[in-house]
Amino acid sequence: MFSFCYVQAPWGQHSAAAKPYDVAEAYQVYSALLPREESAEFAKGTLVIQQETEARQEPPEPCLTPDAAAKFKDAVVDYKQVNSKPWLLQRQFQIEKPYELVNSDTIKVLFKQGDWDGFYRRYPDSGGYLSLSAVGFNPERSRAIVYTGSACGNLCGRWAWHLMEKIDGKWQEVPEVSCVTVS
Repeated sequence: MFSFCYVQAPWGQHSAAAKPYDVAEAYQVYSALLPREESAEFAKGTLVIQQETEARQEPPEPCLTPDAAAKFKDAVVDYKQVNSKPWLLQRQFQIEKPYELVNSDTIKVLFKQGDWDGFYRRYPDSGGYLSLSAVGFNPERSRAIVYTGSACGNLCGRWAWHLMEKIDGKWQEVPEVSCVTVS
């Protein structure tokens, strides 16, 4: 069962005040999710990942089942705290595809130079670009919540909340609990 809610598409933030996001466990969560993101699936070449995290403050609770909201309550609280400001992602993703971290100002300039055509001239075969929030964890770091976005064209994209659980030492998405916006 999927829950749907509206979330506005991301459009980058200024990175001047952002500090490096250096949470090893968060990169394990990202690495479990990224290969299944829409832009990553479309990419025939280097993935483009927005360097600044998306500092999403909208509460994810309306997108969660009552059981999931209770089970991930501590992770949601941490998510809201850690996402009170943007962070700078680091090259710590453990994924098979090559990737490039690109700051949001560069992405904005490319769109001013020709919408998606400008972007794809600079990053051909990228499948678009990905944006990520910082990861909220429960105190035991066995549950997590993260917001991801995948933009790939004027009518192409997917933005979603993901609930993750560490099972047998590996991060896995909690089945049938998601909040997705598709364009």
